[in-house]
Amino acid sequence: MSGPEAPAFGALKPKRLDRLILRMTCALPDTWLGLRLAILLRRAVTMRLAKPDGALDVERFGMRMRLHPRDNGCEKNLLFTPRMYEPVELAALGAEIARANAAGRPFVFVDIGANVGLFSLFVAAQARPDARIFAVEPEPGNLQRLRFNAAANPAAPIKIVPAALSDEAGELAVELDRRDRGGSRTKKLAPSQDGAVRVEALTLLGLLTAEALGAVDALKIDVEGAEDTILAPFFRDAPPKLWPALIIVEDSRASWKVDLMSLLAANGYSVSVRSKQNLVLRRAIDPLAARQSASIEEAARIGAARPAVATP
Repeated sequence: MSGPEAPAFGALKPKRLDRLILRMTCALPDTWLGLRLAILLRRAVTMRLAKPDGALDVERFGMRMRLHPRDNGCEKNLLFTPRMYEPVELAALGAEIARANAAGRPFVFVDIGANVGLFSLFVAAQARPDARIFAVEPEPGNLQRLRFNAAANPAAPIKIVPAALSDEAGELAVELDRRDRGGSRTKKLAPSQDGAVRVEALTLLGLLTAEALGAVDALKIDVEGAEDTILAPFFRDAPPKLWPALIIVEDSRASWKVDLMSLLAANGYSVSVRSKQNLVLRRAIDPLAARQSASIEEAARIGAARPAVATP
């Protein structure tokens, strides 16, 4: 429904029953009971949509979107229950955007594992027109939907990066999750994977360097357990000026091979807030400046503690 031959936005408007149910589910509170009711009600819509990827054209965040609730949990959640879609993460991101807007500067956002572009579209709706938004997505089906959603909002300053990020440039294989496209992941190519879906791989530092970015306001990363593979080499090699002020990361510590939380803490980040699935970290200090300040304070303390030396 979102490929090259897809009908224009508006062709898949919700019908009368769909609109009624959407009004009901969108009004439900972000509570356990509200979610249970939404799950019951939304089935009346999803079961009527064409298989495998039936879609509806709606507006969310004030942006046009074609959302496919049958095979993507993120799209389903935003379609039926926008109040319940990542409220903690979007509130933190919105506050960061407001700071940049108040300062009169363009907001820079990197969306790693952009899926169909929901976070990128949220930023585009909130930020100034001169924002720079990079939506990084390798999975072909999600990429088609992302391109459709971006094209439906031609004023949105979203640059789509059709690639995966990893610890080195090259190629990766995409492991598709057809039940929930948001769960697709990338992995290293094995010699026997002749039929694998191959995608270009970049490093995060390589991407930011190629785009000539001087700073990053916020970064969201959700890559199904490979977050450490991307972020650890970035913080090893990137200059501190490129370290994002805000990071939203899926909490996949059970899958990480690197102690990413300790690495982030060592570089000045602390957990600002957490949700069921994600961590929001803010870089409260410049680690280099903090270390230099600590060294100066320590030297002053030691100097003050030393006895005075008499002048001959």
